[in-house]
Amino acid sequence: MISAFRPEQLRSFSEHLQMRCFERVLHFRSPAKTSRGALTERRIIIIAADTPAGTGYGECCAMPGLMPEPTLPEVQHWCNKAELAHGLPHELAPSPIQFGLECALTAALRPGSPRWDSAFSSGMQGIPIHHLIWMANTETMLQKMREGIHAGFRCLKLKIGALPFAQELSMLQQAHAAFPEAEIRVDANGAFSPHEARAILPQLADAGVHSIEQPIATGQWAELASLCKDSPLPIALDEELIFNASSTTARARMLDAVCPHALVIKPSLHGGLAAAQDWAQLAQERNIHWWINSALESNIGRTALAEWCGSVAPGKLQALGTGALFTDDPPGNLRLEGNSLFYRVSS
Repeated sequence: MISAFRPEQLRSFSEHLQMRCFERVLHFRSPAKTSRGALTERRIIIIAADTPAGTGYGECCAMPGLMPEPTLPEVQHWCNKAELAHGLPHELAPSPIQFGLECALTAALRPGSPRWDSAFSSGMQGIPIHHLIWMANTETMLQKMREGIHAGFRCLKLKIGALPFAQELSMLQQAHAAFPEAEIRVDANGAFSPHEARAILPQLADAGVHSIEQPIATGQWAELASLCKDSPLPIALDEELIFNASSTTARARMLDAVCPHALVIKPSLHGGLAAAQDWAQLAQERNIHWWINSALESNIGRTALAEWCGSVAPGKLQALGTGALFTDDPPGNLRLEGNSLFYRVSS
């Protein structure tokens, strides 16, 4: 049973709990291009949970185009509810806010220390991560892959669906020939129609691609199930989880209808940490592979994700990012060493 995070712990704070929130805008080092467009800045709302013992921090953010971004008054509304409930409200907040509340409150339980004890949080074990290649021209993406391999990464993830597919396929073929030992994953962000996906999946498999995330848009369960049944390479679900995060019953119904090969779980988009545990548990019960994916969080959110992953899935490959996205990221204790994240206490 996956249970590093227990929501009931967060409903036992003293009456001295005080919650506050404030905005920050982070700036990308270079535009982050996906099939939905390019991002140059990232707005987040930081939640602070103040207790007599210290303060815990969490963050709320949403992916533009996928769900409404939380507003400061909305987050403050839920902070007020948490303050009145002396912890997590029994009513479920929207996913980004739920994640921010959970991260802040779990940190407030142990201010100044990692949220959970593990080999990772003690600095003894790292979390291997993949190397994300953002959309660009073929030459640039191949160069970024070379840099990742030379840095020690063994899993490369590429965004596809923006360039003509023939160009993307050629690039993947070149990458597999140059780095045959690398595990190459692609993420389409729902860019293809079911008909297009059925045609390109065999070509991706022949090009040495390990798996594809969300090949078609959400809500097409019958088409997605058919693709998962017939695909020559594993299909992982990502955006599909956003619209099925309301309950264990809804999550199980979707998984049983689609029968995916893997889940890409993003706690800030898919229901928070408690829901992430539920998704992972349901996946394991069905022999579905899963991994955690950051959703462009700052060091505040990534640290919470890494601490949770280090506790429930030690040594498992995750998709937590390198921490090099923003020019003005808040400081943190995550350090990239080779292809793994380590927890290092700042001096």
